[in-house]
Amino acid sequence: MAARDDVADVLIIGSGATGAIAAKVLGEAGLRVVCLEQGGWVEPKDHPHYSPDWQWQRRLRWNADVNVRKGNADDFPVHSNSSQVLMWNGVGGSTNVYGALWPRYRPSDFRKGTEHGLQPDWPISYEDLSAYYDRADRLVGVSGLAGDPAMPPSDDYPTPPMPMQAASRRLAQAFDRLDWHWWPVPAGVISRNYDGRPACHGCGICNGCPRGSMSKFSTSVWPKALEAGVELRTYARVIRIEKDRSGRATGAVYVDRTTGREHFQRAETVILAANGVGTPRLLLASDNLANSSDQVGRNLLHHTLVACEMWVDEPLAAHTGYVAALISRQFAETDLSRGFVNGFNFNCVTTGGAGEQAIGFLSDAHAPWGAGHHQWFARHFGHGFGAFAIGDDLPHPDNRITLSTSERDADGVPVAELFYQPRDNDKKMMRYMLDRLVDIAKATGAFEYRLQDYTDAQGIYRTPAWHLLGTARMGKTPDMSVVNKWHQCWDVPNLYIIDGSVFTTGGVVNPTPTVCALALRAAENLRDNFRELSRTTRPLAA
Repeated sequence: MAARDDVADVLIIGSGATGAIAAKVLGEAGLRVVCLEQGGWVEPKDHPHYSPDWQWQRRLRWNADVNVRKGNADDFPVHSNSSQVLMWNGVGGSTNVYGALWPRYRPSDFRKGTEHGLQPDWPISYEDLSAYYDRADRLVGVSGLAGDPAMPPSDDYPTPPMPMQAASRRLAQAFDRLDWHWWPVPAGVISRNYDGRPACHGCGICNGCPRGSMSKFSTSVWPKALEAGVELRTYARVIRIEKDRSGRATGAVYVDRTTGREHFQRAETVILAANGVGTPRLLLASDNLANSSDQVGRNLLHHTLVACEMWVDEPLAAHTGYVAALISRQFAETDLSRGFVNGFNFNCVTTGGAGEQAIGFLSDAHAPWGAGHHQWFARHFGHGFGAFAIGDDLPHPDNRITLSTSERDADGVPVAELFYQPRDNDKKMMRYMLDRLVDIAKATGAFEYRLQDYTDAQGIYRTPAWHLLGTARMGKTPDMSVVNKWHQCWDVPNLYIIDGSVFTTGGVVNPTPTVCALALRAAENLRDNFRELSRTTRPLAA
């Protein structure tokens, strides 16, 4: 193994959204920052957007599911009992392939332990994070409309909301008929030129963005981090984190995948930013690091998820524009009269292209082959839209990431095993959400609608699992959590975790804005107290 004689002030493992933000903050403070990324740069030409078969590529080579997108050397395998595993290894992480919906958590999301006791409270509040939400929005470039009555006050968004199109207006009318809340969904997509990047032009291929209009962190944040002097090493697959006898992390062993050589990068402080699967996998593979609580890998949260695809007679050109239109928080809070705790929201979305609609987009509805194909297509294409209902699932210790006892990847690291199944409260919520989706479909005047509960013929819930949360959660005491409120590991005081694995609750919305705000807060705290924190030799007290 080749040793690096140089010692970084900070070693960051993972170059996705949180790794990029931490690198920028710490690099601009004059610290020597090294970031290890196991994938490479994703260039604009690599995206499928400019190819005539982009829909086919989106289903296969460019699929967000690591287990569908087989053969990509940047990936590591994840075995799952039921879930699709949506993540991307490369500079910018999953922002290369995400949809960039940008709603914030609500104040109640941070205090579910106080509300009903079936989840722990976060050790921080919405108010602790509010200013970081605003600043992360400006850094990333977000479109939206301030003043949502369902949310606390906030700064204006950097750019106005994405334009309301025909599908958005039809859905808004349906919510008005139901007397339900709706609001333009905030998006990590710029509606006007911003920070040197061009405004969204509404191509409708919202699966990452080669233009950078959708905030791909390799184009929005990483250029600033590199300008600050951060060293980014691509194709560097981390094998394990090392620690010394005092319990401090000393750095990481990684394989340079361009040469096959193994190296050790020393560091005063190590930051893990490898997502809700990669982070617990690496901790467990590093001799069960930071796991005196036995919480590493446990409490995996995906969100409860169901969907409805619907079609109206009005031509909507619904395959164009931005991927999402509206959000409704009508059912976001707990109401025990529904028969379950926690709530859910609706994300209202556009539909895919012609090929995707013909073979089934949000549901199993598809054009018949042979007789009737053209008639079905003429009536459905451009006339459809959909709604996802996304709920706050309760954490369960058996929903978790573990290591395979029999299989290792090409670099010798045990394969990650993912187990997830919704529990009784989650299932009650999902049934209620399906009924509310029917209400929406009827209120739109749909001539046809199709529900999607993600349950297969064997009755197994096969969620897309877009969100990989909770597997190294934040807490007030070290017995039931992995990190404290500053993302510092209880067991390893110079090791920080700043990705979605620290989430205590899943909330009812997409987590990226909260991930970014948390990363900004943690990085600035580390920056402001670096010399003191980097020399800590004792595990933190409870």
